Amino acid sequence: MKSRSHYHAALAAEYALGTLRGAAKIQFEQKMRDDPELVAEVARWQEAFTQLDNHIMPVVPPASVWKRIRHNLDLQPVKRTVTPKTPVRGYLGWALAAGLAALLLIPRLLVQPAAPLPVAILASSTGAQGGQWVVSADISTRSLMLTPLNAQRVAADRSLELWAIAPGGKPQSLGLLNTQQPTQLTLDAKMPDPGFTLAISIEPHGGSPTGQPTGAVLYSGALAL
Repeated sequence: MKSRSHYHAALAAEYALGTLRGAAKIQFEQKMRDDPELVAEVARWQEAFTQLDNHIMPVVPPASVWKRIRHNLDLQPVKRTVTPKTPVRGYLGWALAAGLAALLLIPRLLVQPAAPLPVAILASSTGAQGGQWVVSADISTRSLMLTPLNAQRVAADRSLELWAIAPGGKPQSLGLLNTQQPTQLTLDAKMPDPGFTLAISIEPHGGSPTGQPTGAVLYSGALAL
């Protein structure tokens, strides 16, 4: 049952992100009609993604991109006299083609690394007022990005530490977190598997002195993907 729950959590994340398509989307929506917990799971992911959007800064393509688009399209000024009776299909066709080509070329010209994929939401042990953390994974760089959303502040002499806990296993430290800003952690070992629990504990400044959590667990959640 546990693996089935993680599978549905992963589908809920995909559905909220808009990447679940076709028959899989239809089947998921049918299941949501009879599963209030699944609806709530989708709502949690949607809320997290909405708040993440507020942290994203828009990127304006540089002028060189448009120059390369014009160069690749080999655009030349068209000199022709258009009278009221002259069909304008040629111009409209060119405009549509240019627009479509621009949409296809921009992703190629703006070579950006793939965005990390959200894989877990770590909920506060004190409820909604304690905020949450969104965990995203980048498999290619073997790194995790943790973004706090209205997370509670901690004292200056304390640190937040992230742990990965295998079912029935001991916590393994993944590193320290910035208490109010997104933190990227490059993992020494492989990425934790789906079904692992991720937890954030409060520790003395600099991290746990024992290699195991010594303070209260403030946030936790299952790794969905």
